[in-house]
Amino acid sequence: MRVRSLWPLATLLAVLPLQAHPRHRPAPTAQEEKAIHRVEKLSDHAYVLFGQGGNVGLFVTDAYAVLVDDQFEHLAPGLLKAIRSVTDKPIRYLVNTHAHPDHVGANLVLEKQVMAIVAHANVRRRMVLAQAPLEPAKRGGLPELAFGEEDPRIRARLDIHLGGAEFHLLHLGPGHTDGDVLFGYPAERVLHMGDLFFHGLLPYIDTDSGGSFEGLVSQVEAVAGWVPEGARIIPGHGPVAGRKELLRYRDFLKAVQAHVKANPGKAPAALAAAFDTGAWSDYRPSPGFVSWENLFAVASGQGPGRTPRS
Repeated sequence: MRVRSLWPLATLLAVLPLQAHPRHRPAPTAQEEKAIHRVEKLSDHAYVLFGQGGNVGLFVTDAYAVLVDDQFEHLAPGLLKAIRSVTDKPIRYLVNTHAHPDHVGANLVLEKQVMAIVAHANVRRRMVLAQAPLEPAKRGGLPELAFGEEDPRIRARLDIHLGGAEFHLLHLGPGHTDGDVLFGYPAERVLHMGDLFFHGLLPYIDTDSGGSFEGLVSQVEAVAGWVPEGARIIPGHGPVAGRKELLRYRDFLKAVQAHVKANPGKAPAALAAAFDTGAWSDYRPSPGFVSWENLFAVASGQGPGRTPRS
């Protein structure tokens, strides 16, 4: 599916540190599950739900709700309780920004409560591959509506018209993975960027899932060029941001990119040691997950974007 014209740019418009990679996060105790979700209202009809894993967007229309991402499977009861504290309207669509378990883990539970799960075609493809070794009873939660093409370089757009609201889903290319989707609510200037935006943390580029540092820089630069003042931006991880914070993130990524280009052939550790991390102290490494060396490894094409799993 090829894109027609992109976002109407003029009108488009917590915080949980990543102590471990979400695929290896231990299950919380019963006590921890009691109070892990927190709701923040962003506009008249848009909310963000913080918990364990990726940030969740909730958008409420006249008759229905739309959910963007859903964290881990075992957190689904608490997530649903948090949603019901905002609205009792049925969830019409569940949108997945990409295929990582801390964003799609509860699909298996929520598929019974939504009309359809929506994602980029590569998200469905990767979820099918990941579930292939599982017993049939443990499979499910796959997107029923998949847009875009397997080649992540081909841009794609899907518009959802629902209950008097219009939402835009955009795939702009490979970045965090090869199936990233931006979800926008232009009328209220709210944008969910998924893991294309790690706010306050070193970003993770999953090269095993088709991610690209150069692609991430390109996408963030493009979005920063049209996101309006007053926009509320939901990152994949970290607190809600605005245009100012997105511009800072863009400048950070470009500084990393420029440092790599100015030092060809240097090893990731040497690149990290020579970089002025103090000038970017608002971006923190995540112990055991993404270090400065990991970031420069992926930025220079010399390794994966995260600490190897033990």
